[in-house]
Amino acid sequence: MTLAAIVLAVAALSVWLDRHRDRTAGLAGSSDVNDRDRARVRSDLRYLT
Repeated sequence: MTLAAIVLAVAALSVWLDRHRDRTAGLAGSSDVNDRDRARVRSDLRYLT
């Protein structure tokens, strides 16, 4: 039971940190919901391959 509680706590922390990273990721690039920088980089990479 203790192991299940620890795994659940780690999973919850992971989800929270992932959401926090997504919110603060806009500081380095575009700040709208659709990240235009990410779309541009993916488009450039598709062109190269």
